[in-house]
Amino acid sequence: MRKKLKFWIAFGLAAGLALAFAGCGDQPEEKEAVVADGLAKIQVEGETDLPGNFFLSFVYSRNLIMLDGKGNIVWSKHEDQPSKDIDTGWWDFKKHDVDGTTYYSYHDQNYKLDNYGLLGYAPGERVILDENFQEVKRITMEKSDVTERGQGADGHDFLMIDPDHYILSCYIRERVTNVPGYPDGTNIIYSYLQEVQDGKVVWDWKSADYPELYDLIMTEATPTARDFANEQVDAPDTVHFNAMRLDDDGNLICSFRHLDTILCLDRTRQEDQIKWKLSGKADEFGLTEEQKTSGQHYVTVDGNQIMVLDNNNREEQTQVRRYALDLKKKKASLVSMYGFDNKFSQACGSVQQAGDSLYVIGWGWATTDAECLSVIDFSTGEKQMSVTLGDPQNVTYRCVYYE
Repeated sequence: MRKKLKFWIAFGLAAGLALAFAGCGDQPEEKEAVVADGLAKIQVEGETDLPGNFFLSFVYSRNLIMLDGKGNIVWSKHEDQPSKDIDTGWWDFKKHDVDGTTYYSYHDQNYKLDNYGLLGYAPGERVILDENFQEVKRITMEKSDVTERGQGADGHDFLMIDPDHYILSCYIRERVTNVPGYPDGTNIIYSYLQEVQDGKVVWDWKSADYPELYDLIMTEATPTARDFANEQVDAPDTVHFNAMRLDDDGNLICSFRHLDTILCLDRTRQEDQIKWKLSGKADEFGLTEEQKTSGQHYVTVDGNQIMVLDNNNREEQTQVRRYALDLKKKKASLVSMYGFDNKFSQACGSVQQAGDSLYVIGWGWATTDAECLSVIDFSTGEKQMSVTLGDPQNVTYRCVYYE
């Protein structure tokens, strides 16, 4: 199946800025096909010439699926739910290349842990697999000022520098007194990032340490995110961390869904760690309201360019946005923006450039159809491959591509 996808494109506001293209690389060693019993049903249409694999993970079911470029299942895993009372998921299935050694990982939600009543929080363990998909270790939070060793980690994202050096996150519920207008205190849920090396916390970041962020909270994605009076919820999910990447200088570039903002965090500091803000109410780069994201998910960094899957809860029409940043002048250009007719992912999802003008989109919590993955040539509008869920309720967390 090779067909045209109806979509629209808006290109650059700055001349001379070119998109950075990721090469396809060499064909990796083929994996023996493994199709697990009870695996979630999918339908694949079309194929690509990409040499790598697509990785599918699910929000409410314990399924992992790896497809080759032709759409064939080359490895998969399934488990039934450990409890009849809650549907848990395996989130964020991905590949890690550490000095030429391949690892895989995914997040295993633990239904016994308190998720504070949030749909978007699934505490559990990060499972590390070797190149043969054998389990190597399980990772949880380490002891710090706010976490105990063994406390459940968040499943939104995970960065591996090496198997004993990594960055993970969790959400913390706490009563705080630094919310303006609530001097007697209010319950909130905040985001906590933790960098661990050889079992020790070497850097961390608490969103609650930055009270200026409270005023930036938006409610298009979650109407209760500003419920500081604790009238509708016991504690609002204030910033909602959901993605991170390292830039060339080692800074942590993070997406915060409830701020409509990308933050750059300085990993060399323990205080004053926010270096800049892109998009949202406190945008520092001169974006117009139309150029800003709304409830975005996923972020990639390529030199001075940042790309996001903008779920666009404001207009309910999901888009892919790429920005070019001039950090010295604090200016940003919207290099490209891609929109899709009648496509809205209200949460989750991902976008990657897989070579030239070819993009891989994971639709996450799609509301308009059951398609969970698309491979699209943005220069022509041609959809090379599409993956559709057999059960539309079996929501994918991310559908990502690795060579």
